[in-house]
Amino acid sequence: MLATRPATDTIAVTRTFDGIEEAAHRVIKQIGGMAAVLQGAKVAILKPNFVAGRSAETGSTTSFTLLKAVAEEVQDCGAEPVLCEMPGTEFDREATYTILGVEQFCEANGIRILRIDPEGDELDWVELRPAGAKKLRRFSIPRILNEACLINLPVLKTHVVSTMTLSMKNPMGILPRPDRRLMHTLGIDQCIVDMNRGIRPDLTIVDGSVGQDGEGPLYGDRADLQVLIAGRDSLAVDLVCCQVVGIKPQDIPHLKLALEQLGKPSWRTCEFIQHMEVIKKFRLPVQKPLYRFIFWMMYPLDYPYSWIAERGKHFCTLLYSTGLVGTRPQIKEESCTRCGICVEACPLPDVIDLKSLKVNYFTCQRCLLCYDACPENAIRVKGYSGARS
Repeated sequence: MLATRPATDTIAVTRTFDGIEEAAHRVIKQIGGMAAVLQGAKVAILKPNFVAGRSAETGSTTSFTLLKAVAEEVQDCGAEPVLCEMPGTEFDREATYTILGVEQFCEANGIRILRIDPEGDELDWVELRPAGAKKLRRFSIPRILNEACLINLPVLKTHVVSTMTLSMKNPMGILPRPDRRLMHTLGIDQCIVDMNRGIRPDLTIVDGSVGQDGEGPLYGDRADLQVLIAGRDSLAVDLVCCQVVGIKPQDIPHLKLALEQLGKPSWRTCEFIQHMEVIKKFRLPVQKPLYRFIFWMMYPLDYPYSWIAERGKHFCTLLYSTGLVGTRPQIKEESCTRCGICVEACPLPDVIDLKSLKVNYFTCQRCLLCYDACPENAIRVKGYSGARS
């Protein structure tokens, strides 16, 4: 399906029944082709959603197959695809890359990885001051974006803090951690709108091949949507995504604000949305005021913590590494046979000690591969609603 005006409000929707790669090439052609997106740029920044080390099969992260197809389109136009993404602040970038296999994938497909300083080194970053911003009045983006185009590749999924995480929220992953901390401190919903006044991707393709509803963005329910949604206008793309999963945009706080402050999409786009069918009715996460308050408190508290901590260390990282909060695996001694399959399944060293049957939460990245692999169901997961008892 295609909104037929070949301009910035063009929206294309295609199913992935014949494969994600084929669908990706098709949807790029439908929105006008990669050459029209690049407009002579020699570098294309690919911004997936690699929030943590959870595979695309869970609906948590962007499919490698989609990334591969987009990179091929960029290369066919004589430009270089460059991956730029940082996980959530509580997760380690290199560990996340290791769990997902990002290094091997990028090397096999000719994609350069841009490792910018996550703490905001001036050599890597340039400041933006978007006009009309209400809270996030200044923030930094990778300096390379002055010369490159930006291709946004989010996942169609829910989010326990922002309700949904789609096109408009996904660029947070290329902001330095101090700015992301500021967004959470000032109010994530308004700051997402402000961020989109300064960051306008040249192309967005939402990966709905496998999405996630319920308690996303990591531990919700897998949703086999088998759809890709592409366009140039992030808000318009997100409105289509909402229609596909039967959600009212007004129920997503940052989309409600965006419609009020950025203006409604063209009448062609609105008409297109009205004719879209719901593929799967999503269940939004249950809003828990106490959880939201505690989650929010981590970010103001990070300011004094960062004054005394080593550079790059953050309060939320410390809090999660204690094993007292968050989603974390625990070994049931009465069920464990010490077969070692959990250790083999874990891509990281020094996480599981078979002698003490303890999980080291300072090194554990909560990918839950040990939980999935255990043949004895000897691993429980605290803070995971979908876990076995």
